[in-house]
Amino acid sequence: QLPRVSEIIQAVGLGPDLSMVAADVLAAGMARGAAVHALIEAQHYGYLDEADVAPEHAPYLAAYRTFLAESQYEPIACEIEVVDPNWRYRGHPDLIGWLLGNRNVIDVKTGDASGGAYQVAAYGGAWTAERPSEAVKAGAILHLRADGTYRFEEIEMAPALDVFHAAVIVHRAQQGRRG
Repeated sequence: QLPRVSEIIQAVGLGPDLSMVAADVLAAGMARGAAVHALIEAQHYGYLDEADVAPEHAPYLAAYRTFLAESQYEPIACEIEVVDPNWRYRGHPDLIGWLLGNRNVIDVKTGDASGGAYQVAAYGGAWTAERPSEAVKAGAILHLRADGTYRFEEIEMAPALDVFHAAVIVHRAQQGRRG
């Protein structure tokens, strides 16, 4: 079983430090993120039932819809597994699609985005490794907010991917010491 992108980032200390967050707050944030991701996936694949949208998640979905309308982003894949056969990791990018003529990977966040640049770059690297003729050219983090607004943060893919590859090497060394 190949390690997941988020597992690698967290193991080497590039992700958010959640050690000081109360367990109930952390659980609520994780549940919110999972619910919002499920809503976006359902919208993307055409099976979203508006009756299933909880009131507390509606502003995040509204922010996503505003982003789609304003950016003219065209998603082509959502929550699919990608594997980098060379670097031997796997992940599930939130969105792969077209933005301004470029294939783009976007990671959706409803909370802390620490380590998000490395996550986006890793997903783009794996997608491109699997599909060299369909390379990802750009990446971003889409911050969805509880007030129904969003912030779009472009990522410098090459340097972030270099850092992620270094993290893969460190993660392998950590696993080797434990094994």
